[in-house]
Amino acid sequence: MPEDSGKFAEKIGAFASPGAQVNIGTQIIEGQKQLTPTKSIPYRGSVNFVGRETELTTLHEDLQRKDYVAIAGMGGVGKTELATQYARRYEQDYGGIAWFNDRETNLAAEVLEFFRLQFGLEIPQELGGRLLSLKEQVAWCWSKYPDSPLPILIVFDDVTDLDNLREVVPNDNRFRVLITTRLRHLDPNFIQEIPLDVLSPQKEPGKALELLKRLLGEKDKRVENQPQSATNICECLEYLPLGIELVGGYLVRDPEISLDIMFRRLQERKLAEAALQDRETLNSTQLGVKAAFALTWSELDPLAQQLGRFLSLFSPALILWNLVIWVATGGGEAENQEERQLTWSEDELNAAKKQLYGRNLLQLVEEREGYYKIHALVRWFLQEELAEAGETKSVLETTFANAMIAKAQILPDSPTSKDIEFLKDVILHLEDIGKRLIAEIKEATEAQTFFTASVPNDQVLWIFVGIGRFYNGQGLYKLAEPWFEDCVNVCKALFAGDHPNVATSLNNLALLYSSLGRYSDAKPLYSDALAMRKRLFAGDHPHLANSLNDLAFLYESLGRYSDAKPLYIDALAMTKRLFAGDHQDVASSLNNLALLFSKLGQYSDAKPLYSDALAMRKRLFAGDHPHVATSLNNLALLYESLGQYSDAEPLYSDALAMRKRLFAGDHPHVANSLNNLAGLYDSLERYSDAEPLYIDALAMTKRLFAGDHPDVATSFNNLAGLYSNLRRYSDAKPLYIDALAMTKRLFTGDHPNVATSLNNLALLYKSLGRYSDAEPLYSDALEMRKRLFAGDHPNVVTSLNNLAGLYDSLGRYRDAKPLLSDALAMCQRVLGVNHPNTATIRENLANLQRQSTPRAIWKLWLGQFVQTLKAILILPFSLLWRLAKKLIRN
Repeated sequence: MPEDSGKFAEKIGAFASPGAQVNIGTQIIEGQKQLTPTKSIPYRGSVNFVGRETELTTLHEDLQRKDYVAIAGMGGVGKTELATQYARRYEQDYGGIAWFNDRETNLAAEVLEFFRLQFGLEIPQELGGRLLSLKEQVAWCWSKYPDSPLPILIVFDDVTDLDNLREVVPNDNRFRVLITTRLRHLDPNFIQEIPLDVLSPQKEPGKALELLKRLLGEKDKRVENQPQSATNICECLEYLPLGIELVGGYLVRDPEISLDIMFRRLQERKLAEAALQDRETLNSTQLGVKAAFALTWSELDPLAQQLGRFLSLFSPALILWNLVIWVATGGGEAENQEERQLTWSEDELNAAKKQLYGRNLLQLVEEREGYYKIHALVRWFLQEELAEAGETKSVLETTFANAMIAKAQILPDSPTSKDIEFLKDVILHLEDIGKRLIAEIKEATEAQTFFTASVPNDQVLWIFVGIGRFYNGQGLYKLAEPWFEDCVNVCKALFAGDHPNVATSLNNLALLYSSLGRYSDAKPLYSDALAMRKRLFAGDHPHLANSLNDLAFLYESLGRYSDAKPLYIDALAMTKRLFAGDHQDVASSLNNLALLFSKLGQYSDAKPLYSDALAMRKRLFAGDHPHVATSLNNLALLYESLGQYSDAEPLYSDALAMRKRLFAGDHPHVANSLNNLAGLYDSLERYSDAEPLYIDALAMTKRLFAGDHPDVATSFNNLAGLYSNLRRYSDAKPLYIDALAMTKRLFTGDHPNVATSLNNLALLYKSLGRYSDAEPLYSDALEMRKRLFAGDHPNVVTSLNNLAGLYDSLGRYRDAKPLLSDALAMCQRVLGVNHPNTATIRENLANLQRQSTPRAIWKLWLGQFVQTLKAILILPFSLLWRLAKKLIRN
């Protein structure tokens, strides 16, 4: 940027040295008297200045090495204050200091005026009959600046244009030039740039709060008494020093206002809040935040201003630039190009972005290439500009909303990791729209006015569904919950009475509650959704079939199989009537009914349904797909139940591998597959293979579900069962107890999971010889299962067999025999005569019959008599011997 100082004399001619006289054209200039350098710093510097020590040190070091250094940053970040603090701190290191402001005056004229006033110079207007340009006159002035053994510091404050700077910057290396600017990268070849950021906790820990506290003064205890509110204020202002100073000054003038009230006012009023307006200071009028940003705004081209308004619709923390282009240019869909309301090209957008970024209204996100962010207060300013944009506002909002909704609609109800990756750059912006809609509804409700959403009413549902699916699909149910709940409220506000979107929102929330094991909360929602859909849709309809399936699933989860079965059958029949040939809804209905048949022990009915569902899904979905993995898993579960372990293992393994490819990180489906494959290995006594899978599954479910959840209880039971098989009873017991306690909290009254936990804990007590503790648990489990399952059921068989086994261990053969006989008969009816479980029960009954012959019973009684006699005879001698030893020791 600077010209070679050696060329200066060729352009101007000779110079007048002090006390000499020289002719320049027809003008005679008297040699000036000996001049003394001056130090002019127009600002006192804040006594509340905090932080910035690193920047001050870097600034001084850079100015010793380079002639030109720039402090660059957004408006309000404290560039001028930093320059002032630097000049004051290092004043003795410079022979002179001169300060010029680019924004307030013509920079060249200001430099000339400085030399006239400070040094009384008569500045030549022409040379050899040729008028000198302002640049040449300024250069002449710099050559006249008094000599000094120390360098001279020249500050150009708030530079807005590089060309203006070129006109006035001195070339002599005795000068050190410090620039403050909102522009980035003024001239990288010559100017060393120091970027100045806000007082963020990451870069300046605690400094924002310290600044607020110092502004209020030592006697003011509001920060100490309301630390969270103080932190909230700083966060709300996003640590911008100007914002904190303005709010701090306002709080000083109004000592009665609490920090909590101040925080709420900032949230509600934003830049209109009185605390953020201009204020008078000892030095000058301190610009308010809006006025500070308006200076930068006025320098932008119209297109850059339009882009700024458009960007105010995005969530400010993380904006992928490619997404902005995709949204602004019509979403990349060829058929949409003629319908586009915005005619921006990618080149125009990039040029406009360059202006916003160059003036620090847009900032790059560190370590995230292609991502930008907008400071919160800048966004408030841009939102105000958008609100005043007239018809353009509607065009920008519609373009943005339509593109975001299009992204949300693409996300399936069972998203894979690829789907999640696809939406991760959109989710923050969807959430921002959702929050805006909720706020609009609240405002309209409180004002009792008609509500008009900023998003088309019939599309509002998709905002919340997209967010909910994004979190729900990752097993992040707690993050999904508020969005599904808000969806119900928003849809009810938009649509009076029965409406498909209201029914869908109810059904989605019920499904989430089911995933959380909150069945009592889910049931009325499922019922309301089904009833509404029946009123809305006469005859067959996909939504109606969906409600039948979901309500049936709830009943199945509650162990109410007799209520679930007719609903599943009706749903399957309806989907078959609705969709000829292959369809994912038909495959889901086949799978659901098959799963119910499996739980009822109707394996011969379940198998063809599972097989048909798997085949159909393989035809529908090429490669990996969550539904294909589910079908593989379920068919494997059936084979395991039938004792066909060699058929089950490859299906379980394939399902687990597919789910790991589909779902990166923790996911309920992956945990389910880990548990299932471990369970198969457990059945095959491959305990060393099973244990790490069970442990991984338990750890994953704990990470996924905070607090009580059926999947966590299942993982407790599974791992405890393995430890019992390994005779590690001390490890098994707390897991079984936790599982039982959790299932009782989750399910009031009878439930299959409660019965399973009762049975498992009883099994442990039996293994420990604690028969009196085991018996009531076994009995409770059996009675509960009989109430739950009318007729034959594998779980009833298990309880009959287990209670009989306990009676066998107690020698109560007469009580055990009828139980084993019933268990064998039921097992043969349910599983067939060749099933491994049937063979086990048959063997148990045979052993019992051998043990219950008169000879066997006589031998048992004789053995018990001998043991009792030994105890009677030996015990007194044993006690006497112990007493004697104790006396001898004493």
